[in-house]
Amino acid sequence: MPKNIKYSSRGCCIEPTSDFSNLCDKHNLNIDGKIVLLTRNNADVIEKLLKDDNTYIPFAKIVFDSFEKNAVMENKNKALFIVAREIDRDNNTNAWRYNKNHDSFNNMIKYISNKNNKFFERLNSGDQTLPDDIVEKCGTGVKSLSSKICKYLCEYIYNKDNFYINDSVVRNMLLFYLDYYGVKHPKLKSIYGVDNLKYSDYYELLSKLHTERNSKHKDSITKSELDHIIWYCYKSFK
Repeated sequence: MPKNIKYSSRGCCIEPTSDFSNLCDKHNLNIDGKIVLLTRNNADVIEKLLKDDNTYIPFAKIVFDSFEKNAVMENKNKALFIVAREIDRDNNTNAWRYNKNHDSFNNMIKYISNKNNKFFERLNSGDQTLPDDIVEKCGTGVKSLSSKICKYLCEYIYNKDNFYINDSVVRNMLLFYLDYYGVKHPKLKSIYGVDNLKYSDYYELLSKLHTERNSKHKDSITKSELDHIIWYCYKSFK
């Protein structure tokens, strides 16, 4: 948990890093105190920064595009495995990096490519219980990866924005954003509590936040753009 972000029953604070302050000032981001607002303008700025930043080249998408779509969906010649490895690397999830997670990772590939599990039908429909099911059926070694697998495979295959990413930076900031946009969370009083949410509960809170930001700002942004604003702006908090 970052030392400069604290949210608990004992108190809340955000201590800005120099990188955070420089980012906000240099790009004239819409902010209120220490909260970077979820505005259309901020989304446009952050998406351009990500596009121009060579640190965040989406290798997984490049690899996916080198295969036939059906090859990935059926794991022909390990196509799904290869794409999943790249999603893992792109997002610094490091699930495959550790030998103890290999069984969970391989189980996930089998689970996704098994037609009896109807993974792709559920992916296409935006079934928010899917990341939790992956962890339950395949092992905790892919807990931080499961939402990213769903997010990006849905985007690559169906061109749909159906999932939020379960990311530690977003989790650290979530309660501050819920408070700012007026989303009540009586059962959640700490970042630790957010860390222990099931994905479906985490998704529900982000969805409520998304609805309130749309109402407040009178426009819309995608799930990816909401994720990116929070992650890119606060990733220097460690």
